[in-house]
Order: sequence, then C-alpha cells, then structure tokens
Amino acid sequence: MPKTAEKYTERVQVMLTPDEFDFLREYASAVNMPVEDLVRELLERSVFGDEKRMRKLRALKELFSLEGAPVSDWEEMERQIETRWEE
Repeated sequence: MPKTAEKYTERVQVMLTPDEFDFLREYASAVNMPVEDLVRELLERSVFGDEKRMRKLRALKELFSLEGAPVSDWEEMERQIETRWEE
C-alpha cells in the first residue's frame, strides 16, 4: 500500500500496449487498488525492495568483517572479558 506520509512529487511516464494496460487495469481492479498505487507497490517490492536488501546486505558484510575493526583476536578479547569480571 502507498505510504500516506510521503508526498509524491516526481512523475514517470510509461508507454504500454492497449493489451498490457487493459491487463494492468483489470489486475488493479481485482486487487481493489488504483493503477498508480499498484504500480508504486510493484516497484517497491521489486526494484526499490531489492535496493534496500542490497544496502542491508552490504551493511551486514561490513559489520561482520573483521578487517579494520578496532578489536583484538578472539583469544585476546576473551582474556580481556575474563579479567574485567575478575576486577
């Protein structure tokens, strides 16, 4: 469903064949949505959703990468943790 908090300010024009547009209109009607909302939702699920997933994946890869992380190896970190509990 469209996000009501967002204001749509940009326009995109797509040319479809009459059959494609009829199908899109029928599909939108079947799911009880205006064509423009259906197109936005489909874009959100496919194109924009993929981009969001890719950003999250890149962030996770960075997060779990030990290169450049300001931490020691596991044995050293374990010793540090144990000594802090002993204090």
